[in-house]
Amino acid sequence: MKLLDSKWALAGLCAVVGLLGTTANASVVAKNVVVKVMERTGDKLFEKALEYPATLDTVPKIKATTPLIISFDSQTVNDTSLVLDQALVSFQHVDTKNEVALPARAVKSTESYKMDVSRKNFRLHFGSAPGVYNVALVLGSFKQGGLFYDLGNVEMVAPKGTKEKKHEVAYGPKPEIHHRFAEPQKMPNILVSLFFTGLVVVPFIGLLGGWAYLGVNADKLQMEPVGSVVFMGLIAAYITLAISYWIGVKLFPTLTYALVLALPTYLTGQYALSKRIEKRI
Repeated sequence: MKLLDSKWALAGLCAVVGLLGTTANASVVAKNVVVKVMERTGDKLFEKALEYPATLDTVPKIKATTPLIISFDSQTVNDTSLVLDQALVSFQHVDTKNEVALPARAVKSTESYKMDVSRKNFRLHFGSAPGVYNVALVLGSFKQGGLFYDLGNVEMVAPKGTKEKKHEVAYGPKPEIHHRFAEPQKMPNILVSLFFTGLVVVPFIGLLGGWAYLGVNADKLQMEPVGSVVFMGLIAAYITLAISYWIGVKLFPTLTYALVLALPTYLTGQYALSKRIEKRI
């Protein structure tokens, strides 16, 4: 169950409990209320049994090492056991009026409710805000109404050396955020880029020179014009793909397109060459 540390939430719950208590046919009754202060060893430092509307006649001191335990039974006016929809123990600082509400859990074996201020809860809620607190039971049932039972006062004693936290909210302009963008990379001289671009074209010029040296010509393409044109078109597609990769196409899309072109290039080349051989024979 989530702890409620907002005074507005507690105030709203108290209003609901009060409304239920006035509109319901029956009301909630707290019986066998016991307030204990225990040592970690199990020894009792303080114990007081209360019956509504009695309150504590002394102010017990609570430390992180001596937890506060409050137990009680919930009944209707007819002395029948009652399961509560909400059971809280409210702590209100006498001076600052700040409120903290801790849930009371149901103990099935005894059909009662119990709340203890553990060391964690003490440090979280009371370690930085010691002092005298007014303690009250805030009980509610949607069917039977509600009950607000003032138990009296307890004193929360902070460990030595603990400084009280000041909850201050400062309004004003936030510090200016300075963005630092990445500096542009230093690029080589344009002549260097042009030189390496020219080197890329050299293999293609060497290819054309090799064809001219070997005496390659396109006169025989008319022997099988369809297959030859398709084959040369696919070769041109490979050259275009290589240029596209060099310009900016990623590696994996380039490989995918190359695989798609591979099979038709092989088949059309095989077909065109075979037809030329048949016509030569």
